[in-house]
Amino acid sequence: MPKDPRYERWRWRVFAATWIAYAGFYLTRKSLAVAKVGMVGDPSLNLSNEMLGYIDGAYLATYMLGQFIWGPIGDRLGARKVVTFGLVGAVVTTIVTGNATTFPAFLGLNALHGLFQASGWAPLNKAMSSWFSRRERGWIMGWWCTNYAVGGLIASPFAGIMAGPSFFSDWRFAFWVPALS
Repeated sequence: MPKDPRYERWRWRVFAATWIAYAGFYLTRKSLAVAKVGMVGDPSLNLSNEMLGYIDGAYLATYMLGQFIWGPIGDRLGARKVVTFGLVGAVVTTIVTGNATTFPAFLGLNALHGLFQASGWAPLNKAMSSWFSRRERGWIMGWWCTNYAVGGLIASPFAGIMAGPSFFSDWRFAFWVPALS
């Protein structure tokens, strides 16, 4: 049976859109890791390494819980709505985090950020599985999963450059510029 060219175009569009969406999550996901060096050195924040560990832990705990929440919600509402909501939420919490000044604010914002970040993986994987047959999924998902490696590879240096001496020399820009990009 010949392949329908319209169907083929659509499934490669879905591949591209979902790949870009998941890679895009990394622009805001890597901000804290990059900004931490400057945050510890900022006397106005008074953050210790232990506090930064708690902030990371809050993010990771809610990211883990979010996987259980967003999967079923994605089944009900669809990947497009859930992922858009998550990306917008991640951008907003990242921008606000760049304005935060207290440990409780960083802790709460990063916990919320973890929930938004979790909205991508399950719904996008389901979307991909709807467009590609079981027979081809190993190969296609191998290529699709490069999104997180490429996203992380771009996000960390980008945030570091924006916060570094070549540009703004302020840890806050590791949050703001990637979120607005």
